[in-house]
Amino acid sequence: MKRKKWTVSAGAVLLWALVYYMGEMPALLAVLLPAAVHELGHVAALRLLGLHIDGFRIELRGFCIGYGGYTGAMGHILAAACGPLAGLWYAWAASWLGNRLGSDWLCLTAGVSLLLTLFNLLPALPLDGGRILGHLAIALFGEKKGTLVTEGISLAVGSLLLSAGVWEMLHGAGAGLALVAVWMLLYQDCEQGLVKEREIL
Repeated sequence: MKRKKWTVSAGAVLLWALVYYMGEMPALLAVLLPAAVHELGHVAALRLLGLHIDGFRIELRGFCIGYGGYTGAMGHILAAACGPLAGLWYAWAASWLGNRLGSDWLCLTAGVSLLLTLFNLLPALPLDGGRILGHLAIALFGEKKGTLVTEGISLAVGSLLLSAGVWEMLHGAGAGLALVAVWMLLYQDCEQGLVKEREIL
């Protein structure tokens, strides 16, 4: 049985070390658990589609799952959508259980999962919503025009987020949204963001 290959970039190690140093363990777990459920949703969809998973990479662009095999556009859209669907399920389950048990931590992780899911569904690369958009656009308009449509919408969404983030910074709300928008804009290249039919975040 072929073992799955795991690679972790130096940038990802430094980033996680910084997050670990600055954060508290319960808060980190509130983020890591819904992120893990999100990725398991992708893995489950890929396996159900009969695709083989070649390996996993953790880098500044995110958690990347390399895969091979054949499926049509709808298969790739389903694989991209199952991460956010798993995140929605986790948000509902954690919220229901948190309210039943009176657990602030479960309610926190439910909120984090819902926020991550909604963010991931934005129609911009390298997010899952951007991948869904990309495969739909290519199926409708062909590869060249579909790629241009995806790039244009991704750039517009990233620019709007950056504008909103700068506005928040100027009004004392912090730099979080602006940093996220910069990250999105840096990794929007279709050749790296869509990685047609071979990789998913």
